[in-house]
Amino acid sequence: MGGAIAFSLQSFMEYGFIFDMDGVIIDSNPYHKISWENFLVKTGYPYSDELFEKTISGQTGTTSLRILFGNELSEGEMDGYLEEIDGEFQKILAKADRVGSLPGLPDFLRAVKGAGHKTALATSAPTGNVDLTLDKINLREFFDLILDKSDVTNGKPDPEVYLKSVSRLGVKKDHCIVFEDSLAGIRAALNAGLKVIGVTTSHSRDVLLEQGVIMTIDDFQSFTPVDVIQLIDRTNNKRLE
Repeated sequence: MGGAIAFSLQSFMEYGFIFDMDGVIIDSNPYHKISWENFLVKTGYPYSDELFEKTISGQTGTTSLRILFGNELSEGEMDGYLEEIDGEFQKILAKADRVGSLPGLPDFLRAVKGAGHKTALATSAPTGNVDLTLDKINLREFFDLILDKSDVTNGKPDPEVYLKSVSRLGVKKDHCIVFEDSLAGIRAALNAGLKVIGVTTSHSRDVLLEQGVIMTIDDFQSFTPVDVIQLIDRTNNKRLE
């Protein structure tokens, strides 16, 4: 979508840029992998990298635990396990050196905000994970709205977090775009009637396109907010044809 742009972002109407957190603003899989391995080894559950990739990565913690342990877990046990896993993640991330956002993201967000558009962080992660992540990568100031697990009743793939994001941003749904890496997150955004750009940190380009994203990216270096807005407008125009 590159090329010379003869006009500025200011010539556009207001748009909404909505970002998932894990796998989108930060490649947190390496930290989650260690936290899940520590937890499962402690519980006696056989862990492998294949198990993480197929069963845990890209899922909500609740979904992964249900897959691993079935419906045997009580709500109290589920909450305790999730708290333990998140605690492990926070300890690992807090100690990690040189934690960075996805390449190009700070400049991308700076351009979005500089043009007067709206931004939201919409994640299924708990507040503790969100606060630590944003503090580590110094991006909190770029988000007009932050919604996490504590703000919704139903996690992804339920569309609740994205519907609330659009409503609170006050931007037309047709002028919003979601950046997602997980299959559950993509379904949540599509179920909310939103357009999605897939980030290839968790799944391949082909897999993401099969889910219905309108574009895939590896990071935020090779395109601009203007490119994204043009893509949104082209997609809207195709729907009217």
